[in-house]
Amino acid sequence: MVVERVGRHRIGLVAALVACGLAVAFGRPGFFALATVSLGVVLLSSLGGEPAGEIELERTLSTDRPRPGKPVEVTLEIRNAGERTHPDVRIADEPPAGAAVVSGTPALATAIRPDEEAVHSYEIAPPRGRHAFGEATVRTRNAVASVRTTETVETAGDDAVTCETLLDSFPFRERTVRFVGRTPTDGGGSGVEFYTTREYRPGDPINRIDWHRLARTGELATVEYREERGVTTVFVVDDRPGVHRRGPRGGPDSFDLCLYAASRGIVASLEEGNRTGFAALAGDLAVEPGTGGGLRERTDEAMADLDRPAAVADGAGEGASAGGSDTDGRDDGDGDDDPSVAALVSDLAARLPADAQVVLCTPLSDAGSVEVVRRLRSHGRVVTVVAPDMTTAVAGIGSASRKGLGARVAGLERENRMAACRARGATVVDWDLADPLAVDLARALRGGGR
Repeated sequence: MVVERVGRHRIGLVAALVACGLAVAFGRPGFFALATVSLGVVLLSSLGGEPAGEIELERTLSTDRPRPGKPVEVTLEIRNAGERTHPDVRIADEPPAGAAVVSGTPALATAIRPDEEAVHSYEIAPPRGRHAFGEATVRTRNAVASVRTTETVETAGDDAVTCETLLDSFPFRERTVRFVGRTPTDGGGSGVEFYTTREYRPGDPINRIDWHRLARTGELATVEYREERGVTTVFVVDDRPGVHRRGPRGGPDSFDLCLYAASRGIVASLEEGNRTGFAALAGDLAVEPGTGGGLRERTDEAMADLDRPAAVADGAGEGASAGGSDTDGRDDGDGDDDPSVAALVSDLAARLPADAQVVLCTPLSDAGSVEVVRRLRSHGRVVTVVAPDMTTAVAGIGSASRKGLGARVAGLERENRMAACRARGATVVDWDLADPLAVDLARALRGGGR
């Protein structure tokens, strides 16, 4: 603890001496009254002691494992454990160095009576990884502000927050995945949804005989149900240099969000009964499609080994587009017939099974991402695009009226690119970070195989 005596009494003493001199020089009694008041202030300052009483702090987080893009509310409870009132208490919490404060402030000033509690809240947006809070700094002053104490206080309660984007952060159901799957086909067979009836053939299961028709017409017939078969789905993360963006208000960048989307999508795809794999667009990493718990470890290792793109530009700032210069995303966009994109897609196609559907996780920040979709579709691939919306960046924070010009332009460019992807036959999951991703992913995976 550091104890400091503030030299304000010196100012009062100088003021008293000046007032006395003026009173003697001009014979004005009012200056003697002013000198008396100044001397009183000096006396109080000299007699004031150190602030008494212990300040206790407790930190509570709304969640210590937020999903990417979700802000975390930090609540500080301040309690005066002493027997005297603290007339001036100033507290500065130390949020994690990498976590942006997106709402409120980690500092407050208040007065606290004995056994009284004060509550203060602010919000942070942590990036990927585990981030620890520091110690809070508490400064107190006595009633006349002549003595102040400064100390760091160990804070009880939560001391770290973890924002995970990899597969092992999420529950993985240990079960045998059926190759039958849940994706409806246009063929008949075993299933639960009626498809058609056909003439009975010897050896048909007895539970599929149409007994109503037999009773009505005397003819044997077999009921066909719509078969549901598993499909092969490969999640591809766009790791091209220079395409990923940081949000304007902190939190995970678009690369982390794409990894998160792939992680959640792999879980959802396995639960749909699909053979599932993983690949990087620009890198050479690939996990052969499979099923079961073994895929979890292989995918986890591949994501951990995936190199972070070298250039991550600030996104959606005032007067700057988050999307870069080649951003129209239309049929005549700059990315069309890009030889570098063509080479990437050709290399990716060589690593994918011939019948694999592709789920491309990309921020859609340039026309090249639309060109990737176009070329995959030209190869006959079923493509689903999962695009985190970096123009909102932090879930529940900001609105259209609060966005800068650059953010609004980036949002329009992104809308154009999504429309271009849809025009080429791709399914687009527009991921607003304020909404859970799992439902949209499951819906897209079910619809992608029809």
